[in-house]
Amino acid sequence: MSKPLFSADDHCRRRRAAVQYAQAQHGVDVLLITDPVDIRYLTGCTEGASALLIGNDWARLYTNKMFVECIRTQAPGVDITIPHVPLFEQAHNAMHRMKHRGAVGFQGAQMSWQRHKQFADAMGRRRQVDIGNAMTVCRSVKDELEIRLTRKCVRMAEKAFRSILDEGIHTFLGHSEKRLAAELEYRMRQLGADKQAFPDSGIIVASGANSASCHHTPTNRKVRRGEPLLFDWGAELDGYRSDITRVLFVGSPRPKLAEIYDLVLRANREGIAAIRPGVATHSVARRAWDVIRNGGYSDNIRHGLGHGIGLNIHELPRMGMGTKPPDKPVRLRSNMLITVEPGIYLKGLGGIRIEDDVRVTPHGHECLTRVPRRLEDVILG
Repeated sequence: MSKPLFSADDHCRRRRAAVQYAQAQHGVDVLLITDPVDIRYLTGCTEGASALLIGNDWARLYTNKMFVECIRTQAPGVDITIPHVPLFEQAHNAMHRMKHRGAVGFQGAQMSWQRHKQFADAMGRRRQVDIGNAMTVCRSVKDELEIRLTRKCVRMAEKAFRSILDEGIHTFLGHSEKRLAAELEYRMRQLGADKQAFPDSGIIVASGANSASCHHTPTNRKVRRGEPLLFDWGAELDGYRSDITRVLFVGSPRPKLAEIYDLVLRANREGIAAIRPGVATHSVARRAWDVIRNGGYSDNIRHGLGHGIGLNIHELPRMGMGTKPPDKPVRLRSNMLITVEPGIYLKGLGGIRIEDDVRVTPHGHECLTRVPRRLEDVILG
């Protein structure tokens, strides 16, 4: 029999609640978790596990010899199995030995068609239930440990950015986007970050007309006087992340860019002001994006207002465009951590995006980010 997975501390209670929620929602006794992020959330295992078989008070991780010692350290309450037959067959045999005859929940979105067929064949007559995004929904509400880690990520990201900002305009003029991105990551690591927060794109530094691209990849283009300079960055610590965007002006901004900066900042403030428990995400998005629409830039809205942050840089809830209400509105809950990031992008001229990280509190909200965003504070002279 496996050792107890869940202790009495707050984080373990949250993990137990996540398992119980998924079991109750889908009427299953056992969960087979194959999403690496969910495996980390439930066990602490950061890599090397191909699947987690989990019941009410026991868990079994499937891995190979390379990761056994690491997993023993990271997930001490979990039994470790090195499969000697195909993974799903091994999991079925384990359930049979432990006399679990009921349904098994699985994560269909994590399986290819071929993989799902292998799973179905291995489970035989056992009822199989796709639990969908049940675990992702659970992870959208953070516990105190997760909130503390996110705060640290925000502080490290901001302190690193301020340290560059404090060195003045010549830290930016004549330097390439690539160099500035590397310098910002280096300074976050010096402050204790494990790495920068964006696993796919990396830190975004976009100068001049490049800032009109929502997800620009830094190039060798050098920063010039009189243009916008967009930074989208964050720090990662123990798997958790921050996600912040600021636009600097290297010298006085063009009147058009100053105009849209004011609109985006007002949209950002309106969106944050609307955040509180029970409010539908599309309502928050509509309140922010209406500032942009009423300013005459509805055609320049290119992405949702924001998203959850946590073990993934983009998590639930999604804030959306704020247009047509969805059939099943998603409502904010206390201790969700979300971004608010309206933007306007003008091809050939530049783009403005202002992004803050916000915690939903029991009676409202708390903006975790504090780095300056007023126009007069982001002009480098």
